[in-house]
Amino acid sequence: MKSISAKRACAATSVFVATISAVAAADLPVKALPPPPPGWTGPYGGIVGGYGSGPSDQTDPGPIQLPVPNFGGVEDGHYTVRGAMAGGTMGYNWQRGVWVYGIEGDLSWANLSGQSNICGPATATPHPCGTNLNTFGTFRGRLGYAAGAQADWLLYITGGVAIGDVRGWDALGPVSGHDWRAGWTAGLGVEKRFAPHWTAKLEYLYADLGSAQMFNITPGVPESVSLTANIVRAGINYNFGGPTAPMQAFGAVQTPSATGSWAGWYLGANAGYLDGANRINTDAVVISRSTTLVTAPAMANAATSVLSTGNGGVIGGAQAGHNFMLSPMWLAGVEVDIQGSTLRGSASGANTVAVDTVAGPGRGTFTTAVTTSRGLDYIGTVRARLGATVTPDLLLYATGGLAYGRVRSSTSLTQTTAVGGVPTVSTAGSFADNRAGYAVGAGGEWMASGKWSIKGEYLYYDLGTANYGTGGYGVDEGPSSLPGVGVAGIATSTRVRFNGNIARVGLNYHLN
Repeated sequence: MKSISAKRACAATSVFVATISAVAAADLPVKALPPPPPGWTGPYGGIVGGYGSGPSDQTDPGPIQLPVPNFGGVEDGHYTVRGAMAGGTMGYNWQRGVWVYGIEGDLSWANLSGQSNICGPATATPHPCGTNLNTFGTFRGRLGYAAGAQADWLLYITGGVAIGDVRGWDALGPVSGHDWRAGWTAGLGVEKRFAPHWTAKLEYLYADLGSAQMFNITPGVPESVSLTANIVRAGINYNFGGPTAPMQAFGAVQTPSATGSWAGWYLGANAGYLDGANRINTDAVVISRSTTLVTAPAMANAATSVLSTGNGGVIGGAQAGHNFMLSPMWLAGVEVDIQGSTLRGSASGANTVAVDTVAGPGRGTFTTAVTTSRGLDYIGTVRARLGATVTPDLLLYATGGLAYGRVRSSTSLTQTTAVGGVPTVSTAGSFADNRAGYAVGAGGEWMASGKWSIKGEYLYYDLGTANYGTGGYGVDEGPSSLPGVGVAGIATSTRVRFNGNIARVGLNYHLN
């Protein structure tokens, strides 16, 4: 009995001591655990500014050669553009361990400018010319390594599409022009977190906006302008993700679909049909008159035409994107794509204009045969999407953003006449450029099975208008049956617009 009583007393004592210890522990202050260090995952936005410098060239084939002696030579200018830029940045990072990958877009006001006071040194009239970059933007991928004890340093490489509003001018006319160029950029940088949501970065980019005809230095003589730049810039970003949930995707609200989730990455392929503006204009201006004042205008009228080309083709390519569910119904995202294109069109025609003669029937004709073409080699877009899941498996969306593509056009003109002593003359020119513009449209996407979805989409694209020189020619009336003396000469050019419609279907695989 005593042993049993002793055991009961010992157990009661243990319970009492444990209770006293728990109460005492409850009265002690509890030291909170430190929050985990913030990661790099999430959306961010900020400001960026810096300095750029690089070479720019202006070149042209020289003056139109008329039958009389004319001072020739290629006119050119070589100089450096330099200046400051400042703007805004938006992006999104995903982190997997120490590796960080993401997308980033930026758009900046720029003031990179340069000039030479001796452009065209091989001509009789050297003169100033120059180039300005007024707007600069990029859409790039980033791949980085999170370094440091708190993984608060990000070392990264980056590359993608560059766009810019390139402007050129020449004092010989004076003449000027501009176009939105699409090119490429690549570089590297370092980014450091200095507060839970704030980072600072330093970045180097090399940008190449290519070379293309921009304006006619004189009628019919195209001037090409090139631009590349080395850019160093610094920025401050604010990360909108939560510092204690670095790996949680922003807006990760899942749509209750029976087949799959709309949120996350996807990639796929597409194919479809596109068309383009089919009208091409050829224009001509008088640059030299003979003593018979109507001859040169007759030549110009014969070289002026409006032609309609074929304007249909097929496209095929790939796309990738990322969706964010803002609510169970509303979705926002970004999508990039690139497609090859078979869009080609050509047309030919002839204009005939009467001209006076001093022999034969007294009236003759100038006939100008014109052959022209246009094409689109490829087209790509970088677009935002905003949509609604009208059913868990059906997404309807509107979309819009940047479009870019390789465009080309060519024109040849041949003038003939039955007037004695007047030779057959011809001229030609072409244009090719990587252009930037915009695309807008709408579409629908159906989550068909598991991770697969099918979409149908319409886009309107516009890559702007080109006006390129196609040379010129002249006729010396003295040795001919035309009634005057001297040279009648014209310069020619072509206007073409690169815009149209895209209808396509696509298949996407969702990686979530």
